Formats: sequence, structure tokens, C-alpha cells
Amino acid sequence: MTHSTARRLFPLFHPDRLAAALVLLAVAVRWPWLSVQSIAFDESFSLAVSRANWPVLFQAVLSDGVHPPLYYVLHKGTLALFGLPEFGQRFDAAVFSVLAVALVYRAGRIFAGSRAGLAAALLLALNPVHVWLSQEARMYSLLIALTITAMTFFWQAVERGRRRDWAGLAAVHAVIFTLHYFGFLVPTVQFLFLLTTFRRNHRRLRMWAFAQAVAFLPLLPWLVATARREAQTFGIGFLVRPDIVDLPVTFWNLLVGASTRLGTVSLLLGVLVGGFFLFALRPPTGTGRARRVWLLLTLWAAAPPVITWLVSQRRSFYADRYLSFTIPALVLLLAGAWLRVDIRWRKPVLVALTAATALGLVAVRLDPAFHKDDWRGAAACIDRQARRGDVILLYSTHIKLVFDYYHRGPVPVRPISLNLQQFEIDPLTADAVRAWVVYPYTRRPTHYPLQPLMPNGYWHTDPQRNPLLVDWFDRHRQGVVDYRHFRGVEVWLVEVRNP
Repeated sequence: MTHSTARRLFPLFHPDRLAAALVLLAVAVRWPWLSVQSIAFDESFSLAVSRANWPVLFQAVLSDGVHPPLYYVLHKGTLALFGLPEFGQRFDAAVFSVLAVALVYRAGRIFAGSRAGLAAALLLALNPVHVWLSQEARMYSLLIALTITAMTFFWQAVERGRRRDWAGLAAVHAVIFTLHYFGFLVPTVQFLFLLTTFRRNHRRLRMWAFAQAVAFLPLLPWLVATARREAQTFGIGFLVRPDIVDLPVTFWNLLVGASTRLGTVSLLLGVLVGGFFLFALRPPTGTGRARRVWLLLTLWAAAPPVITWLVSQRRSFYADRYLSFTIPALVLLLAGAWLRVDIRWRKPVLVALTAATALGLVAVRLDPAFHKDDWRGAAACIDRQARRGDVILLYSTHIKLVFDYYHRGPVPVRPISLNLQQFEIDPLTADAVRAWVVYPYTRRPTHYPLQPLMPNGYWHTDPQRNPLLVDWFDRHRQGVVDYRHFRGVEVWLVEVRNP
């Protein structure tokens, strides 16, 4: 029976309806978990900035220096509609994540037909890191959806040369540029494609360059304001320089989630999908359309991590979440390679890829290394046991945003450091009977959301711990009456004087 005959006899199996079912699957594995995990620091920053009035919002984003302002503007609207709970904060990320599943189906259908689109949509719907980012009140889900749209417009513009495709490309790039600076890697990939196919596409280069110039204009005033700041800081100094092992770990993480929760099963999943990914990197035979599609997807998947890795040898900008916009390219490459498999093996190969991705999602759900810092639990513990005469000492000012989101009691909160400035602690506890010390331990963020766990805490091995706090702890060693270790957060209760 041919595919066209099957569609007539079984209209429920029309590709568009199957794609709609995959969108519902994406909803099912994302939305019920929006409120499960505690708000993380980056999310609390999104909340604080987006709740501010317009002048403060723009000034805060400008002072931070890490991102353009568009996401915070959009997030302000989301908070107005859905409120401040975890679900409301993460709702827009979940919507854009589900939208990306529909967009990748459309992209796959344009690149290689409806079967490729369906396979890519299935893999993206279950992709562990893509699902995880849908529950993060940040801009990455939107960046992924916009990148799919941009690459689709780019392909159609290069293949057909229609002005409306170039206009669509310019419009989407304008949004990407004002959303995240890593969005500039999207036109970088396109430029590499045009160079590689220069003999065929040299006439498209001028129109492409014009589209980039137009797209850049909305960001220009922001860049001027950024350049005129008094303090020229760029707040990602915590990122460490990646080594050569980080590149394959990034691909593993973005494909199926770099979890070892399932032990040998996790390892086998990585080998299975990794092996098929290497097969997907082999170019198809011939020099026609299929090879050009493969080239574009390969550049999209590989060039951003490699470029970022090379640049980060001097100053690190390397983090998997910044590179998450390559996930659609990875699943599209797998889908295209699946179509090149002998027809007798296509069904078992697709079942194996789907099972590997789904098990990766289960592993990430179960793996504490993929869970966010438990600020909800830490604040609730303090609020339950706090009493009159207590004070809460936060290790640094920047964690006050996320702690205050959950802290409900009347106990005063006092940070003991601000950036590089450290405060004497005795004056902060002069009017207190007991002090709660809240210390978040630093974890290597290269492959975030994967974070190395510290089962016994980090305080005693932290090479950068606050010497004033170390001295204060030494003087009040006998006064430590309680200690709690939450995920990513340590809490001490210390009696500083007799009641």
C-alpha cells in the first residue's frame, strides 16, 4: 500500500494530524512539571527585572550586560497575565517549547519531506534538555523556536530567492538579535553555508547581507547604550574554560541528556544515539538538494559549539544552554539519516532512537544532578523554625532575589557580601539571638542543566569561601545548633548570644 493510498483510507494518519498529536505529546511531557522544581537564581533575576517599571527594567538589563532586553519585555507581559507562581513564570517558556515542536515538523517537511518532519518532531518533543528548558523562566525556548524559523526562511530564500522569504529572514533575525547575543551565531552558520556553496549561491550573498544589515538596526541603539556604560562588565565570569572533552559531552547532553542515572542503560543510550549521530554526519551520496540540506544542518549543529569552544580558550563563553538552539539541527540530522537507512530497518531504528530519547528524559527527571537548587525547601525550613530575635545571613547579595521569592516570615535578611566587597558579620548580628547562615555552593555550569552534585556540601572544600565568615564560624563553633543540606544550598543555625 502506498503512502497516498494509506492517507485516503486512514485520514487520521495524515502527517499534519500526526504532527498535531506530537504537539499534544510535547504539552503532556512539559506542562504538568512547570511548578515541580524550585525557582533558580536566573529565573528570580528574570522575575525581579520583569516586575520592575520600564526605566528600571532597561537599566537593570543594561547594568547586567549579559543579554539584550527583549526577553524581559516579553516576560513582563507573561507575568501580568499569569502571575508570580512558578507556573506563571515558566508559562511562556513552555509555550515556545511546544511551538518549536510544530516548527521543527514544518522545517523537516520542507527540508526532506513529511516523514523527516514527523521523526524530528517526535525526537524534539521528548528531547530531555529541550523539555528541561521549557521549565526554565529564561529565553532559551524562544531562541530555539526562532532559530528553527530563521533557518527555514533562509533555506527557502536561498533555494527560491523570493523577497518575502528574505523579508521573513530579516524580521526573525531582528528578534533573535534583541533576544540573545548568541543569536549572532545563527547568521554565522548561514554565512558558512553560503561560502561553502559559493559557486551555486554567490548571487544570494548580497541579498543575505542586506537582510542582516536590516535585522541589525533594532539592536544598534541598545549596543550604543551598552558601550556608553560607566562600568564595562559582562556578568558571565563564572564560566570556566572548556577542555576537549567538553565538546562531545555537549553533543551527548543536547541529544539525550548527559545523565548517568540509569547506570549501564544510560551509557548504552549514549553509545546508541552517538553512533547513529556519527552516521548522520556522513554526507548523503550525490551533489543535489539532499546534500545541501545535510550541509546546512551539519553546520547548524556543529559550527556554534566549535566556534564557541575555540573563542572560550581565551575567555570562556561556553555553556550548553547558550548552545541549545542547535538541538533542532541535531534531531533534523537524525531524522534525515533515518530516511537513508534501508527501509527494512527504518521502523526498528526509529523505535530505538525514540526509546533512547524517552529513557534519557526519564533519567533526567530522576537524576538529582538535573534538579534545581532547592531554595523553596531552604526558605520553608527557616520560616518554620524561625523565632523572634533571629536574623538570616545570606552569603551574597545576588541570592537575595531567589531567597526572598520563597521567604515568607518576618525575620530580617542581611547579605554578608556585595560583589567583591565582604562585610564584617558581628555588626550584622549585634541585635540577634540566633543567626541562620545560608550558603549556596558553586557548581560548574558548563553543561547546565547538568550540575555536579556535592552530597556532603561544599563549604569545607570551597577555595573561595569568605574569610570573614570562616573566622566568624570559628568563633561561634560551639553555637552551631543545627545544620541542613538542601540541593545546592547549605543552612546553619548558630546561637550568637544567650536569649
